[in-house]
Amino acid sequence: MSAAALALDVGGSHVTAGLVDLDTRQVRRTARRSVHHSAPADTLLDAWTQAALEACAGDGQDTVQIGVAVPGPFDARSGRSQMRHKFPGLYDVALRPLLAARLRGQVGPQGTVPEIVFGNDADLFALGEWWSAGADPRARLIGLTLGTGLGSGFVAGGRVVTSGADVPPGGELWNMPAGDPQVGPGILEDHACGRTLERLGEEALGERLPAVVLAQRAEDGDRLARAAFRQFGHGLGTLLRPWAERFGADTVVLGGSVSWAFGLFGPEVARALPGCQVRQSRAFELAPLLGAAALAHAARSGQDG
Repeated sequence: MSAAALALDVGGSHVTAGLVDLDTRQVRRTARRSVHHSAPADTLLDAWTQAALEACAGDGQDTVQIGVAVPGPFDARSGRSQMRHKFPGLYDVALRPLLAARLRGQVGPQGTVPEIVFGNDADLFALGEWWSAGADPRARLIGLTLGTGLGSGFVAGGRVVTSGADVPPGGELWNMPAGDPQVGPGILEDHACGRTLERLGEEALGERLPAVVLAQRAEDGDRLARAAFRQFGHGLGTLLRPWAERFGADTVVLGGSVSWAFGLFGPEVARALPGCQVRQSRAFELAPLLGAAALAHAARSGQDG
């Protein structure tokens, strides 16, 4: 059996665990537990542990590393959440030793606990897409998660980039000023999420519809609904272009719930980003798990080197 990494993707209402084969870069098995972010710390950690053990059932001894994808703000080095709006029970709690204690003797060779590494979920979405697509060391990739909000990750040379002149602070685009007269005022997230589609649909159709309903109308041939998606794609591409040029991106990957309608707006994004390959996510909800595994594998390789 080849070496594996245990990956966790922590969300506001659930946690997903996956056992990732480090040779094939595929997820062998997943497990999911529902648990709300407002639950006490012990309840949250118990759910994470249950999902992890189910995902590792029968293969736990093959696990050589553990990676955890978490929303931010989060101090990955110390393993402490800095969120106040979510996970109040975990605020400034040292999670690494608490999770390790629950997994000790059940995950890892000879009863040890592999090192646990943490990473931002949007960053690891981007890293997972890069890693599972062949891990080209020359690639410069931007990953966006389009859902209730906007998440972003920048990957260059197989590493997540969160600082420097060619990326926004922390690698986070959501709160960057839009500042484009063609698109409108506000911040990027105002023009790049499900709420944006609802607003554009209301302007076009005269009624506010959930993005998924608007997409169905567009797929059924509604001219105004299709125009709303084209406007969304043009706006997204226009606002992303300065950052794609600054970063020197050759690939832009769109994930999140909105990306299921990629065919309706993706071509407009691509037209606004000449020189970039713009594609839909290939791994979707598995991408953060793959990214967490890649992060963990890189950390271990660095130790071994």
